[in-house]
Amino acid sequence: MRKFYIFAITTAILWLGGCTMAPTGKSGGHYSSRDCKPVAFRPDRAADKIVIKQHEHKVYVYHKGHIIKTFRASLGKNTMSRGAKVKAGDFCTPIGSYRIVDKRCHSLKYRAMTISYPNAKDRARAKKLGVNPGNYITFHGQPYWNRDGHGDSYTLEHDWTNGCIALTNSDLDWLWSAIKPGTPVIIEK
Repeated sequence: MRKFYIFAITTAILWLGGCTMAPTGKSGGHYSSRDCKPVAFRPDRAADKIVIKQHEHKVYVYHKGHIIKTFRASLGKNTMSRGAKVKAGDFCTPIGSYRIVDKRCHSLKYRAMTISYPNAKDRARAKKLGVNPGNYITFHGQPYWNRDGHGDSYTLEHDWTNGCIALTNSDLDWLWSAIKPGTPVIIEK
């Protein structure tokens, strides 16, 4: 029962936090537990780290120090014009060193992997500026209206999240199989 409450609260926060709407402004439905089928961990692709290069809109997955996979990604809708995330509601993706905190199914974005934003540096900067740094930055999939991937080209050509890193559902499945909680995530400009 406790897990249900944690899931419900996290889902509500993500929904209120904005990593929920499609670029068209339509949410278009919800994923069910049937949509989020198990994806087995693959030790042969166990990621040493993930590097996100914002200016390239790319996610690089490393295994034993070598890039083994590259994905296109969408970022926070203000990231390219305003820079790194500073406060809650700025619609920017953070820059810094983080870790994967958890992996879960997500009713609005297929799957989500939370990163450890804000880190100590992010909190110190926000405190100095007198703002709330925000939280719940995730890797997530596509909105329900794009569950079959027909709109992947559109969603990958635009930054549309509130600060999260969005991948196609099929790319997220691949990444899911390579990631365990604790995996380092480096986000660069």
